[in-house]
Amino acid sequence: MLWIVIYCVKFCFLAQFKFHKPPYAYVSIYLTRYYWVSIGICTAGLLFTLIQPIVLCSNSTKCRYFQPSSTMGWEISVTVIDIITDLLVIMIPILLIHMANFTRSHTIINASFKSLSIFSISIALTRLVLQYNVKDHRIKYVSMTFWLAVEAAVALVMASISSYRTVVLDRLADWRLRRGMKVMQHNEHKFRNGSRRRDGDLAGTSEDLQQPSLSDIPMISLAHHASSSPIT
Repeated sequence: MLWIVIYCVKFCFLAQFKFHKPPYAYVSIYLTRYYWVSIGICTAGLLFTLIQPIVLCSNSTKCRYFQPSSTMGWEISVTVIDIITDLLVIMIPILLIHMANFTRSHTIINASFKSLSIFSISIALTRLVLQYNVKDHRIKYVSMTFWLAVEAAVALVMASISSYRTVVLDRLADWRLRRGMKVMQHNEHKFRNGSRRRDGDLAGTSEDLQQPSLSDIPMISLAHHASSSPIT
């Protein structure tokens, strides 16, 4: 059941990219082929993983799990296939992001959410190292089962977290919109203040041009009339 959970998470990540219809089908013919090859390899890996216990322990009289070092190659092969299929799944979103013309922030967010299988790979590598008993040259099934359960749980958590990618992108778009509106309002405020200052300068210039002449001053006008009137 643990292996079924792990491979279901892989197929959930693959199902996000619908290369059987536009727009993904028109991105790249090579990427489309890679996608279908990855699905085929993941399917073969799942079948091999499910068949492996039946082959190793077909009945109670011929169960290799109780024989020393007879299952080591099988268990290592299953873990290696698990790691390879995770790498195949991760490469699809990375190639898509590389082809897309995203901004840096969108690239980081998409790559982070689409590459969460890296945690499953790290746990699988840990299981690969810790499941082998060097002293007895056989598989430690208690340790292997524990790390397999941890990988299945982490895979489910990562699949759930990946659904929040659109929420983060929407929040980022809203933040950029609000920031753009603030910049526009700030620029509009500066433009209005600049227009008012220019209008004030023009008004002051017009007032300077309309200064009264000497004849308009009352004292000068009175003196002018007194000098022009006849002396009696």
